[in-house]
Amino acid sequence: MRLTIRFASFVLCLTALSGCISTKSYVDPQYHHTSYSDLARPAPPYTLSVKVEFQRNGVAKPAADPQVRADIERSLRASGVAVPYDGKTPAEGELSFVLNNVADTGAAAGKGFGTGLTFGLAGSHVTDGYEMTVRLTQGSTITERAYSHAILSTIGNASGPPGLTPVSLAAAFNQVVDDLVLNAIKDLQAAGMLPPTRAAATSSSWRPVIPDDPRSGSTGEATRALSAQQASAPIAARP
Repeated sequence: MRLTIRFASFVLCLTALSGCISTKSYVDPQYHHTSYSDLARPAPPYTLSVKVEFQRNGVAKPAADPQVRADIERSLRASGVAVPYDGKTPAEGELSFVLNNVADTGAAAGKGFGTGLTFGLAGSHVTDGYEMTVRLTQGSTITERAYSHAILSTIGNASGPPGLTPVSLAAAFNQVVDDLVLNAIKDLQAAGMLPPTRAAATSSSWRPVIPDDPRSGSTGEATRALSAQQASAPIAARP
């Protein structure tokens, strides 16, 4: 499995035991706001050093970092806006991602176990939430914002969300990564960062707090850009 999370492993174990459990995943569509065609592509793309950390319920899971990094870098390359620093050309900044899988793993295991005992007759569902914090550092300017997403997985005979097409858990995770990365790049470009023409890059200091939009996919953390002189100024707290 591409997505090394406890819930996915548990589902595989149940499948081996019962042999007939159906597991399907659905990507929450309310967080899909950006397509690749919505981005302004520079020529050539920006070369950025990429840092990735995967967490589960706020606890770092370094074993999953390489695969999550590969998924994020795939989305970056496909965007046409940036490519990961390869050590051959100077990096034009650093882009860091912290992806936190917010899941009640105990409850997920309990529901899955109940489904396994009834061989799929008592369907259940589990929601995996995802929080991604994206930070772009270019020179003395730092821009950061947080985003949310979710995957609903059904086990057994549970009905999925109406109007959505079920996919594998790995495919659902890939779509979540795509949505999160593309939403972040679009917002960065809207803030004047990573413009299609390098000379047009913005170097202003503080950026205003962007009010929450319940359908924006943002958790409400302010977009912020700090100059070297204001780096010690307080950052707007999360609501």
